[in-house]
Amino acid sequence: MAYLIAISILWSFSFGIIKYGLAGIDSSFISFARNVIALTFFSSVTIYNIKKFSFDLKLVGIGALQFGLMYIFYIESYQYLPAYLIATFTITTPIYVVLASKYLNGNSLNRNGIYAILLIIIGSYLMRFNSLNLEDYMLGFVLIQCANIFFATGQILFKKWNDKNKDKDIVHNFSQLFFGATLITSIFYFLGSSESAILTQSNLFSLLFLGIISSGIGFLMWNIGATKVSAEKLAIMNNAVIPIAIFNTYLIFGEEINFILFFPGLIFFYLAFKLIS
Repeated sequence: MAYLIAISILWSFSFGIIKYGLAGIDSSFISFARNVIALTFFSSVTIYNIKKFSFDLKLVGIGALQFGLMYIFYIESYQYLPAYLIATFTITTPIYVVLASKYLNGNSLNRNGIYAILLIIIGSYLMRFNSLNLEDYMLGFVLIQCANIFFATGQILFKKWNDKNKDKDIVHNFSQLFFGATLITSIFYFLGSSESAILTQSNLFSLLFLGIISSGIGFLMWNIGATKVSAEKLAIMNNAVIPIAIFNTYLIFGEEINFILFFPGLIFFYLAFKLIS
């Protein structure tokens, strides 16, 4: 659980960095670049101890879903929504985690787990407070839902893979996930984008942070943490980042927050954690 909490705090900064540190940069390039950076980082880790590496096409496929297709839809949503609302729209990820667990592993939730997920969704929804252009709002919402589905499915597939491959070292094989993600995002970038990225120093620092820290170390620690908790706790932790991210966009990036709705949402989060603790 400690892994998931630590990474939730880390990821809370990513929403604002993408929105304001990479403003105007093609979304498909951002998705491709952060995966290439993470792939480069983990390839060096793999090469350092190549004896622990074992090629597995399933890991490549999981990465294509969890980090590849997820990023394509997730980053594109920043063209239509503010950072706080993107964070809020991830409220449905626990539902997809549960559904993926149910249909891929045959697991079932206990009653407290179901109640906890409902509380976390209600709490997250309370934190949404501004209205946008309806067309942008709906398009952004759909993009985030697609990203949530791929991210949730990837988490459960990785848990399933780990259960069957306890003898394999996760760290030295993690580059394969980013290899799959890079393949997918490269297709979208090279075939779908006609823009050439001109990066400032701030853009480069943002991409390096997102690629090495948020994507690289963040996803490694998150997936390791996912193997250590139940499907219910994993579902709940997928939304723990939301209140932290919203608070960061207020303190660091200056987005407005309605605290009258924010704090009741935190109470629902607390109640949800009590139910599964």
